[in-house]
Amino acid sequence: MSFSDLRFIFYVLPVFVFLHALIPGKWRNVLLFLGSFGVYAYGAGLVDAAILLGITLLNYLFGRWIAHEEPYMRRAFLGLALFLDFGALFFFKYLPTTLAALRPVIGTDYSYLRIALPLGVSFYVFQTTSYLIDVCRGSVEAEENFFDFAAFVTAFPQLTMGPILRYGDLRAALKERKPVREDIEQGFQLFAIGLSFKVLLADQLAYLWVVLERIGFDYISTPLAWLGAVGYSLQLYFDFHGYSLMAMGLGRMLALPVARNFDEPYLSRSVSDFYRRWHMTLGSWFRDYLYIPLGGSRNGTARTILSLAVVWLLTGLWHGPTLNYLIWGGVLFVFIALEKLFLRRWFGKLHVLPHLYLLFVIVQTWVIFRVDQLSDLLAYFRRLYPFFGNAEAINYGDFYKYFISYWWLFVIGIVLCLPWPRRYYERFRTNALVWIPLFALFWLSVYFLSTGSGNEFLYFRF
Repeated sequence: MSFSDLRFIFYVLPVFVFLHALIPGKWRNVLLFLGSFGVYAYGAGLVDAAILLGITLLNYLFGRWIAHEEPYMRRAFLGLALFLDFGALFFFKYLPTTLAALRPVIGTDYSYLRIALPLGVSFYVFQTTSYLIDVCRGSVEAEENFFDFAAFVTAFPQLTMGPILRYGDLRAALKERKPVREDIEQGFQLFAIGLSFKVLLADQLAYLWVVLERIGFDYISTPLAWLGAVGYSLQLYFDFHGYSLMAMGLGRMLALPVARNFDEPYLSRSVSDFYRRWHMTLGSWFRDYLYIPLGGSRNGTARTILSLAVVWLLTGLWHGPTLNYLIWGGVLFVFIALEKLFLRRWFGKLHVLPHLYLLFVIVQTWVIFRVDQLSDLLAYFRRLYPFFGNAEAINYGDFYKYFISYWWLFVIGIVLCLPWPRRYYERFRTNALVWIPLFALFWLSVYFLSTGSGNEFLYFRF
């Protein structure tokens, strides 16, 4: 069930928060697990719920086994657990595409084998594997209480789309927490901000991309192609950032520290800086559990480049098995490698140019991220760069038509990417100057949702 579902907002959430505050502390994780599992099963189905329960139980048992074995056996148990976890992720997310690619070779289409992707599997598999690795390293203690561990894995604020949490960051709150009125108030504020980002900005900007698809990428003008690329960049940001703020707000209502996932990424000065600020919990997962163990930047240039290549190849694959995600990861690797080798020394001497460079590059990478058919992707870039005699693309008729309709959303979106709105909120969040506008935005979002104006969160597909 989506956070922007009216049934969740007006039925599930108030009842859950009320019961969570009412019951004794020792039962709160039982409620959190059973309630989160029930909401997940209702929205995703019993099959997905059974898979989630199986992976939760598997990692709980492996965590205990790893903690109580000798060091060499710990690594063996960890290797087996990671094989099962990532094997499950491969089976559900990548096996259908792999079989389709092998069909001309093996001569069988396996049409009888229907594999549906469980909701949120990419997120909760990464979360459970980080726990096992930390237990094996000795940086956290294995959890003995099943309900405490299950609450960590299945807590509904972060289950289906992250942020990807670390057990060490939640352990204290899982063991003892008591929400107070301030938690409820500030949690609701964050939830309302995230909801308005999603419904009033991302969902409205989404119609521009629908228009481009309806027209056809071969027929849009160059100005409209660039407008669409910028519009999708803002749409994706406010969609996923909105979800992350809602998750933070829900966590705050339950006195659980859900990590911030975005830190004003469009103010970055390089692609590498951008991905330290965008989807930060995924980036830190790859950094701590893959990039650094591979050697990172400590063992010379060649090892650094190899580590970056592996990380960005797998980052692309994490998002999906289609070719556009591999291209997207490869392009980002090239730019980050160039920055580390050559561009970084110049960026420190300049001010405006690095920001312009980042915006110019990142907007185009989001087009690669969005368009999953190679022919459509090539068509879109031919419109972005009509250098081969395509004079028809250089016109402004369709651009003016849609710019007039969407310019105000672009202005609001760009302003909200700047640091001042966040600073204003943090300074006045206990003041009516914040409460009254947020109250109005919340109910305006509810109105849009009640009229059927909402869309599914973009990152649900991962």
